[in-house]
Amino acid sequence: MPYPASLRTFLASLLALTLVACGDDDSPADDTDAGTQPDAGAIDAALADASEPVEDPLFVLHSAVQSTEGRTNYFTAVSSLAEVADIDYSSSIELPGRARLYAEPGIGFFAIGDGEDTSVTRYTLNDDGTFEEGARLSFQPFGVTSMGAQAVLFVSPTRAYYKDAGQAQIIVWNPTSMEVDEVIELPAELIRDGRVTGFSAWASRPGEAYFAVGWTTLEYDRVDAGSALVRIDTTTNAFTVTNDSRCRDLNKTGVVGDSLYFFSGVINGFGHAVYPDDGGQQDCMLRVLPGQNVFDASYAGTISSALGEDEIGTVIAVTGDGRAWAQVVDTTVAPSTPGSTYNEWYAAGWRWVSLDLATVGDLVRIAGEPGAYSGFTVVDGTRFFVSQTEADYSETTLLDLSSGTPAPGITFPGFALDVARAR
Repeated sequence: MPYPASLRTFLASLLALTLVACGDDDSPADDTDAGTQPDAGAIDAALADASEPVEDPLFVLHSAVQSTEGRTNYFTAVSSLAEVADIDYSSSIELPGRARLYAEPGIGFFAIGDGEDTSVTRYTLNDDGTFEEGARLSFQPFGVTSMGAQAVLFVSPTRAYYKDAGQAQIIVWNPTSMEVDEVIELPAELIRDGRVTGFSAWASRPGEAYFAVGWTTLEYDRVDAGSALVRIDTTTNAFTVTNDSRCRDLNKTGVVGDSLYFFSGVINGFGHAVYPDDGGQQDCMLRVLPGQNVFDASYAGTISSALGEDEIGTVIAVTGDGRAWAQVVDTTVAPSTPGSTYNEWYAAGWRWVSLDLATVGDLVRIAGEPGAYSGFTVVDGTRFFVSQTEADYSETTLLDLSSGTPAPGITFPGFALDVARAR
């Protein structure tokens, strides 16, 4: 698929040109007082218990090369993302078309989603980095029409969840036997006429899994006010759906100890800049505290107080040291007039910052000139990576931003689509 020309504006070694999934970032709420910030002591205590990555990690890199004949996907085992090394595809899984990577450490295998026939295939990753292909399971009989990015949550070797926003359903399947156990049908009102229903990234802790629901216009220029929180009991598959009016377009998530955080997305920021009365709001974050199963009524956070007057931020991830990583756009550079498109919004004026989630302070602006919005990020413990891709998509290097100055890691042909830790 050709990519919008506006996304090819790579201006800095800091920000990468990667595929931006339009539905990945959206969420709203009323522009009321943001409320209190996270409890610093609680976060610090949780971080004290957080473990660093185990020794001898193994990652699966999903990358692709685009040609006039179409896209070729490569799935490659790599032992380090930060090591300066050239990766080749001699031992990779090679697949055509649209594919997705689904993985989770400690499960012992991973899955690849085939966008052409909406199936998942199980693969075993051996210690030597080789792969063994296993059974295939089709989601087509359940009405799935496309495979979502990072749509699978592995709870155990025998239980996984696939969230299907298009039909407001969750497919519960056994990745060992490769059979569907159950289909959870969510309330029909989560699908709205004239809107794209978006499910956030998963956020989970022992015994339960969560995601938020938001709604975006078909043009991806506004997001509806409010959000819903879906909770699943991962033992019984019982679920609840609760509505919340404070934030919208909750898209990204972060886990600190047993506290779950949900952050508004980039289209919310676009709507706020272009249609401030109804299209979006200041960046917003909600949380589910330990022992609770709904959003904390006493808390609605924002990073706006740490930013400049002409800046809008979008939190993308939280690293294991409690740093929130956000992309910040300069609204004097990015378009803010009605009729602007999301491609124009993504094109220029963006930079990375990190800040302490507990205090929404200690802001660090990552070195480098502002550039295009980056749709590809990886968290590994306390490290945070983005990708730097050549203008012709011929080669990509992962950049470790954790120190405040981008440091190069692995380099590989083509462009990055996903990285998941498999061990």
